[in-house]
Amino acid sequence: MGRTPAYVISDLDILKEVFVKSFSTFRNRMKVSLVPYPFSLGVFFLDDEHWRRVRSIITPSFSSGKLRKMCAAINDCSRTLTTNFSTVIGKKEGVIVKDYFGAYTMDVISRTAFGITVDSQNDFNNEFVANAKMMFTQSKPRRLLPMIARFFPPLVWVIRKIGVGVFPSRAIRFFQANILEMIKQRENESKENREQRIDFLQLLVDAEITDDKVKQENGDTANGQVSEEHTARRLTADEIVGQGILFFIAGYETTASTLNFASYNLAMNPDAQEKAYNEIKEMLGNEEPNHDNIGRLKYLDNVITETLRLFPPVIALHRRASENIQIKDLTIYEGQTVFVPTLALQRDPKLFKDPDSFKPERHDEKSNPLSFLSFGYGPRICIGMRLALVEAKIALVNVLRAVKFERMPDTQEVLTFIESGILQTEKDIKLKISPRC
Repeated sequence: MGRTPAYVISDLDILKEVFVKSFSTFRNRMKVSLVPYPFSLGVFFLDDEHWRRVRSIITPSFSSGKLRKMCAAINDCSRTLTTNFSTVIGKKEGVIVKDYFGAYTMDVISRTAFGITVDSQNDFNNEFVANAKMMFTQSKPRRLLPMIARFFPPLVWVIRKIGVGVFPSRAIRFFQANILEMIKQRENESKENREQRIDFLQLLVDAEITDDKVKQENGDTANGQVSEEHTARRLTADEIVGQGILFFIAGYETTASTLNFASYNLAMNPDAQEKAYNEIKEMLGNEEPNHDNIGRLKYLDNVITETLRLFPPVIALHRRASENIQIKDLTIYEGQTVFVPTLALQRDPKLFKDPDSFKPERHDEKSNPLSFLSFGYGPRICIGMRLALVEAKIALVNVLRAVKFERMPDTQEVLTFIESGILQTEKDIKLKISPRC
């Protein structure tokens, strides 16, 4: 990476050491230069104690109790998704399914994390979706920035000074302004209203540091620093904004991508689609899907797992060594990055028989948990994993009850992808939507 050698490792024993056994040495991700402030305060980018503190504050947002309460809003968004697919049944030219799923995931993240209704499912050009898409559309010059920063570190200051970064500043400003406005509204709400809210933003606002609170509880702080006790359970306003932007962006793209590829897999494998539908009918009948009853849908769970194995939204993971360490016969030096090629590893014929085929039933058998890394692994596993899976399952239950996905004559047999850290197809996936009955 630039002038520093890096390892690309798919040996599962070494990965267990990196992700779990020697986590204290590999607790940080690769340093990503040129991430604009305050997005750089998102938990994904943080190191050491700063990461530990913020992660511990936001973890309760994803408890089983919170997820149960979010299911009503998720079902509401799913019903709109189902209605939208029902209105394009039989459309000859097919539909770009990612547009539908992307609008759905934006609506879900807006409702469950921020308590707002953006209604992007009735307006695919909604500014929230447009700005989220912008974050994942990297021009060639922008893709070159990290490389320039690694080869010529002194230029980082200059690049920052002219306001250029790996993410478009216009999209960052859009989300920052909206989140700050939401925070302001929360702070002006009555205590009773605030206590009724179950969303992610409220948890962050309740943990916010204000100058008044610091003075009341701590007396004047030395050199404007917040005491250790305070920082253990509080967030600054900029930290709240950083987590907010991260959740809008990550919550939109990764789950939309999973549903996009799941619909493609089901269209290309009609038997699997029928099996998933029949399981829903048998196990749930007409019950509304929720946090508890979707646990009965073992085959649907396998469909999602197999989709993520074949098409992980993030194609590689990374961890950075904070000290020299010997693992097996390998010496990894302080500052070096270990890359884990998720996409390649999950299609390794040594780990998965017939690895390029879609076979949900393969997940009925136990396998080494480190052979499936779509959400990462260890203490830095994706914090939103459980919400993403609930959201994907509820969407598929509602949609598959009403419609079928079918391939078009020009649907690619083997998908091709653009060069990017996020898995994105060269051509949009277009499918035909047919009625279920």
